[in-house]
Amino acid sequence: MTRSLAASVLAAVTCLAATAAAEPGPDPAARDISRPDSGVRGRVLMSPTCPVESNPPDPKCAPRPYRTTVRIRALPSGDLVKRVHTDDDGRFRARLRPGRYRLSPRSGKSGYPRCEPRDVRVRAHRFKRVRLDCDTGIR
Repeated sequence: MTRSLAASVLAAVTCLAATAAAEPGPDPAARDISRPDSGVRGRVLMSPTCPVESNPPDPKCAPRPYRTTVRIRALPSGDLVKRVHTDDDGRFRARLRPGRYRLSPRSGKSGYPRCEPRDVRVRAHRFKRVRLDCDTGIR
């Protein structure tokens, strides 16, 4: 009886392995459209940081990272697609479908730094690199 049980188990395992090998797996070319493999990544910087610029430039007066929120709107509709937060180094990243977008960093509460929006085009399977500039108002 032990031999017949072992033979039955072996036959069942063999059938399952053969069935699993015959079934096709997920298509590697198929893409998960809920998580696009394209978007934007970039940095928000504020400048000038010194009242007078010198030649050669003083490294202490280089643009500085700005921690803020970036609103992303679809163009031409203007619909809000996403909000992302920059890190301490001013960097951000957002997954987006291919298309045109307006990136708008939030300006400071007092109006400065004053940030300008920037329009970008996202292409399929690529991340567009972007630098967003904010004016500190220092003159």
